[in-house]
Amino acid sequence: MTSVSAKSHTIVRDDVKLHHLDWGNAGRHPIVLVHGSRLHAHVWNDFSGRFKDRFHIVAVDQRGHGDSGWCTRSRYELEDFYQDLRAVVETRGLERFTLIGHSLGGRVSMLYASRHHSELERLVLVDITPGRPAAAAAAAAANTSRASETPRPRDFESEAQAIAYLQKLLSRAPAHVIEESVRYGMRQTNTGRYTWKYDPAVLKRTPTTLDLWDTVKSIPTPTLLQYGSHSDVVSAELAQRLKQTMPQCTVECIDNAGHALFTDQPDAFAASVERFLMD
Repeated sequence: MTSVSAKSHTIVRDDVKLHHLDWGNAGRHPIVLVHGSRLHAHVWNDFSGRFKDRFHIVAVDQRGHGDSGWCTRSRYELEDFYQDLRAVVETRGLERFTLIGHSLGGRVSMLYASRHHSELERLVLVDITPGRPAAAAAAAAANTSRASETPRPRDFESEAQAIAYLQKLLSRAPAHVIEESVRYGMRQTNTGRYTWKYDPAVLKRTPTTLDLWDTVKSIPTPTLLQYGSHSDVVSAELAQRLKQTMPQCTVECIDNAGHALFTDQPDAFAASVERFLMD
């Protein structure tokens, strides 16, 4: 299932089918979008629809997410996600592009930028830094679901029931954004009920041993860090540390937004990216 304006493409790497959306307009400046854990390529639909006539937008489904395949060996480490992203970029022949990554996708983007900064025009990190606030780390250790991301797998009688469930968790988000995220982020089981598309094994991946604070020191790419005023993943202190660590990093706080700030405040998110790209 794809959105009206985007074309669906797949490649295979490491025996995993990798799906991505291409919104067309080849020849314009490319923007590559990488979603966070438990999400999917269609969470960027609102943003992509706004800018598809000005940029060449490609949104990836990371392995184990969306319409990409599940890895039979449960290989969901940062290096695996990076290699997948590299394969998509090379297949599409993208050069001098802007890379935008949210949460897990942001950390994948950090690794990509450190290895291929000559290919990047700009880098946008959406509510993610190499570290996490102490409270958020403790919550993750306790396996507490963040209210800004899809909760652990469970099933529903209908998409409408799932939408109502997420609306309670994402109370700041416009209804149409939640509805679209559910429409593309769920699958129907053989019992007729609905569950999330992502592979539950994604949640069991081993934390990276890579020192990402050290990694980002070497990224010369002009970078924008956006974080939500109500984020439990990026604090003002972490944002300032990243600004001081990366050679060309600017920081913008999106008001009245949590971790998935492009869902909570799609207008402000899009405007922030546009300012950065036009600067």
